[in-house]
Amino acid sequence: MQFAESPQPSDFGTAGMPSLTVLVCTHNRAALLAKTLTSLNAAERPQDWNVNVMVAANACTDTTHAYLDHYREHAQEWGHLPLTWIAEPTPGKSNALNTALPRIRGDLVAFVDDDHRVDAAYLVAVCRAAEAHPE
Repeated sequence: MQFAESPQPSDFGTAGMPSLTVLVCTHNRAALLAKTLTSLNAAERPQDWNVNVMVAANACTDTTHAYLDHYREHAQEWGHLPLTWIAEPTPGKSNALNTALPRIRGDLVAFVDDDHRVDAAYLVAVCRAAEAHPE
């Protein structure tokens, strides 16, 4: 298993604020993943939450790893959401999830598939729903 050298999601943003990690699993779909991340970055961000993305690259043999490294290197410069990623070599989404989930240290996890696009209000809506229903 390979872990990208990057900060942990809990290291992002302002201490004391709740955090949302958007987890995306992908397998050899770098182009679709790029569109998913574009939609997440275009979404309105809740001002009172730290939001970051974790990608689980599941047995990827295409350009996914290079794309994720490039994104991570330029995320702050571009004003993009902070991103961490892991490489899970064993095929299967359950393997990717089982590897990624224990590494998330935030308060809330949202799952987005690599072929989905999120609504402009998605991040705010997820955070507000968690506030309204903390149980």
